[in-house]
Amino acid sequence: MVRIFIESILGEFGRQILYFYEANACLINAIVLTYGVVMFASWTNLVRIYCFMILEIAKSTHTSEDLNRKKTNKKIRDTVEIPWEKAIEKSPFPLIGNLGGLITKRKTVQKLKLYFDEKDLVDKAMDALKGQDIRRMSPSSTKIMRKELDNQETKAKK
Repeated sequence: MVRIFIESILGEFGRQILYFYEANACLINAIVLTYGVVMFASWTNLVRIYCFMILEIAKSTHTSEDLNRKKTNKKIRDTVEIPWEKAIEKSPFPLIGNLGGLITKRKTVQKLKLYFDEKDLVDKAMDALKGQDIRRMSPSSTKIMRKELDNQETKAKK
């Protein structure tokens, strides 16, 4: 009885979609599940790269002889090299994706530079040196989206 009620609400086109789904449920569910696993792995990979870069910058800052207690963000960025290549080599999955985003991208130095701001990375590294928990740090998805939109706008203007 419930089935008849649902089919009458769906209408002719909705019933066709329902019958198609019922006929191909295993394939459709497998595709959706695979997509979900890939997206989750991409998001996790982005966060791992972010934390790895923060730790590497913090280590380099802490062990650098050129920096003293009165180090500033700009001085750290000028002194310490941001480990873009090393982060790509150490990450286990070949794709990265914006947290909450629906499209993945291949991990490259250009994409990481698009996603992460050097100033933000150094700020987080300084927070890590002050004792803040690194596991609580993650990249800001709104900043990443804003940077992507700005990048698209500049490409469109050219």
